[in-house]
Amino acid sequence: MQQYKNLFIDLDDTLYDFSGASRESFMETYDLLHYERFFDSFDHYLSIYEPYNLELWRIYGEGKITKAELNRRRYSHPLEVVGINDQELADRFCREALGRIPTKNKLIDGAIELLEYLRPKYRMYILSNGFTELQSHKMRTTGIDKYFDALILSEEIGVNKPNRKLYEYALHKSTSDVRESIMIGDMFETDIVGAANIGMEQIYFNPKKRDDCTFAPTYMVTDLLQIKEIL
Repeated sequence: MQQYKNLFIDLDDTLYDFSGASRESFMETYDLLHYERFFDSFDHYLSIYEPYNLELWRIYGEGKITKAELNRRRYSHPLEVVGINDQELADRFCREALGRIPTKNKLIDGAIELLEYLRPKYRMYILSNGFTELQSHKMRTTGIDKYFDALILSEEIGVNKPNRKLYEYALHKSTSDVRESIMIGDMFETDIVGAANIGMEQIYFNPKKRDDCTFAPTYMVTDLLQIKEIL
């Protein structure tokens, strides 16, 4: 088995339950701002927000829009779809929702047990596309910051996973050899493809058993604790 020394681990929906925290925070904000005035239900709002949000993140990852534009457009879009042109209200939703998400103490099942197992054996780094202020807050809230040597974020150099420049930057910043490193993440198209592009081995955390692999990752698990059998 390969002797790894450095682990690069995605944060959202790999260790931190971003989907759960986000849904809870959005629902609270939806109620706070009385969005029932505009939408049939909370799920109606999400059905408009989520696909557009994914598309904006793709464009943001290509460097075609700024962080500010990403936030402005993704929160104003659902209102515009139902005929409401109120940027101030959209901006308030943005502030409220993003302020609530990192306060949620939500981890993926098995995260702490896995980190306790890994920490004595490896140098560990979070490698994330998320925003600095949100990711660091999530790690402090959940108490997982103590397990990591550094938080490495796409904002630092202005490119997102799967861009190979971010992985090269992560290796340089952590003084890691790609041959002694492995990437762990839940998004095939960003975490796994990005690592493979620079010759780094990967563990694809795929709890939903998505059939989205365009090549075979080095390893694939459906439960975080299965990683103990690999590392």
